[in-house]
Amino acid sequence: MKKQNLKKKIMITLTVFIISIQPVNANENNFNEFTQKFNEFLKCFKDNVKEEFEETKEFQIKKWKEAKNQNKKTLSVVQHKLTGFFSDFPNPKGDK
Repeated sequence: MKKQNLKKKIMITLTVFIISIQPVNANENNFNEFTQKFNEFLKCFKDNVKEEFEETKEFQIKKWKEAKNQNKKTLSVVQHKLTGFFSDFPNPKGDK
């Protein structure tokens, strides 16, 4: 889902970029204005990508911790059940 959102954002930004460069003239003032707008746009784009990256890292860390805790719980339940199961068997060395 996030990949699709990122692709949509990239397509929108490319479309806006292409549309915005159409009216640029050879005039120095227009070029400087365009450069400022482009730099601002690029900064916003970088911030969005960085934010998405951080959210993804946090999500992965959270899910890995949840999976690790679930595995620990499952392992302890299995060990408990196996301990109870094997306690019914006679001791091969004899009871002491």
